[in-house]
Amino acid sequence: MAYFPFFVDIEGKKCLIAGGGAVAFRKAAALMEYGPDIVVVAPRVSLKMEELAKKSGGRLTWKCRKFEESDLDDSDFVIAGTSDAELNRQISIWCRERKIPVNVADVQEECSFIFPALIKDEDITVGISTGGNSPVLARYLKNKFKNVIPKGSGCLAKQLGSYRDMVRERVDSQPVRRSIFKAMAEEGIRQGGFTREQAEELIERKLAEHEK
Repeated sequence: MAYFPFFVDIEGKKCLIAGGGAVAFRKAAALMEYGPDIVVVAPRVSLKMEELAKKSGGRLTWKCRKFEESDLDDSDFVIAGTSDAELNRQISIWCRERKIPVNVADVQEECSFIFPALIKDEDITVGISTGGNSPVLARYLKNKFKNVIPKGSGCLAKQLGSYRDMVRERVDSQPVRRSIFKAMAEEGIRQGGFTREQAEELIERKLAEHEK
């Protein structure tokens, strides 16, 4: 069964990661770009995890000890990435009992959510999932699709987002709005950007065409 890709705002959410090795680091590094507050619980962590914590500005903290069930208190979502399969399984059980979303590294049946292979450019995120069947294939497809997304698309998305209210205020017709947004995106990709002046000119042109 394929997984449905919910895109969720996790900025400021509390993420608990059990484990401090390579797997836990990869998860933490991927999550950091989306702004959650991360707590890592592990007796030891990798040098990369230590560096990530130092550079996080307090957004990633490390509790140097073994995992306890009480660590789950107030967590919004959990990553079980220890080297102890039985502990990971128990964390999954506890989370399901508490209805806390949990990901158990490399064990699909113990996850209530899975990590897609991510392509990120500013506010644009593309997630690729194989339903947990083949992470290697997901990473392969990620590398292929990376080259398809036009450079600067993330900056363009922010530009176009800043014009949405202007279009809504000046254009009542939904079909005309859709036509304007489509033209902005197409021209922005072709040009590598789309200025506010160009947006205003496009609105005037589309409105004039609509009134004819």
